[in-house]
Amino acid sequence: MKKYIMLSAITLMTAGLISCKQENVEYFKMESVQENTVEVLWNPEEYDFELGNKSYIERLAKLSAAKSAGACTSWRNGKFHGRNLDWYQADYGCIIVKMPKGGNVKHASVGLLNSSPTVTHEFIKDGVIEGNNKSILPCGVVDGINDAGVVININIVPHQPGTGYITEGDLCCQCVVRYVLDNAGSVDEAIELLEGRTVVQSIVGMAGDETHYMISDKEKTAVVEFDGGKMAVTYFDKSDKGYYSKNGNPAIMTNLYDFEVEEWGLGTDDFYENHPLAMGVERWASVRDQYDSAALSVDDNLKIATSVWYYKHFLAEKDLWYTDNAVPSAYGKDEKGWYYFADGNRVDCDGHVSAQHGYWDAAMDNYRARYESEYGKLDDPHVKGNDFWETSHTVVYDIDAKKGYLIPFENFYAKDKAILEPIEISLPE
Repeated sequence: MKKYIMLSAITLMTAGLISCKQENVEYFKMESVQENTVEVLWNPEEYDFELGNKSYIERLAKLSAAKSAGACTSWRNGKFHGRNLDWYQADYGCIIVKMPKGGNVKHASVGLLNSSPTVTHEFIKDGVIEGNNKSILPCGVVDGINDAGVVININIVPHQPGTGYITEGDLCCQCVVRYVLDNAGSVDEAIELLEGRTVVQSIVGMAGDETHYMISDKEKTAVVEFDGGKMAVTYFDKSDKGYYSKNGNPAIMTNLYDFEVEEWGLGTDDFYENHPLAMGVERWASVRDQYDSAALSVDDNLKIATSVWYYKHFLAEKDLWYTDNAVPSAYGKDEKGWYYFADGNRVDCDGHVSAQHGYWDAAMDNYRARYESEYGKLDDPHVKGNDFWETSHTVVYDIDAKKGYLIPFENFYAKDKAILEPIEISLPE
């Protein structure tokens, strides 16, 4: 295994700070661990989940007119829970949030805030976390692990299989990760907690239509989804060969509904008919083909992750990932081969240069202009042209060791680093 970078050994600089002393612990000091990646130890006494939850519900509702797309991949086998977060760049690439126990926080955790409208100059000005943002920001973590060994991550599902998603409720879909990390000691406890709340699916304003979550503990994994506002849970139980559902599907979650894979199978005619806007069919199948190695080591999980890194495929000069290209329309496969619809017209994919070039090249300037008008000009020097979309971070969580191995910025590493050196992230002491 590679020699992983230890956070405690590489405090390179102070990106900015607000600090308060409590029992000789310095909180809210942003320590740079790599370019555009910082670590922050939060003060649980100054953190208010319900305030943050309310703020995110209001914020995402305001963004309801600004659709974009996000593609993510996650899986679980052995003691490892891995994920890629595929999104677009912002001014802060990755903030490692360490949350100790205290106040209303039952379980200490380490989680990741990521680029997107979540982390911008609106929240952090000149490297300083201001005012209520100290309460709000931790609620936006997109994955993490707690001291009970519970791991959770959020992915997008750009499709509504039921009667419609929930627009009013008491738990913002983006805040589910934080809610589970703070309160759940097991997968079953996480499910029970979520059954007691109404999850608002208003993240449609940031991405596709709905969200789903992969949650793991030492004994099992579950994927939690919402069908017309009702919670659907697919369980993956431990076996000698991995974690599998009752219908024999491995514990993989991309941007399609796992409960529909359970019912119809992946890529069958019934699946296409009932799930016409699914993304990630090809990524799901790619991880499935490598699934056995996911039980072996951190390195093997990182190899799986990098094989489906989004930027690498985004610029590929070949046909692949048709389902990711068809976000605004529908896709399918018939006797003529793969196709998708764009602006009402059928596009045959066989022999076609990757549709990401055609669709995204046409749309990218509009996405960038809309983003920058709302949040300010992007400062990241790595954001150029199609770099706007990439795997913003990769992380593999070791459930037994209760720590993670992080690669921020697929594009940053792909261009500037010859050797991957994941950053080891751990629970607060």
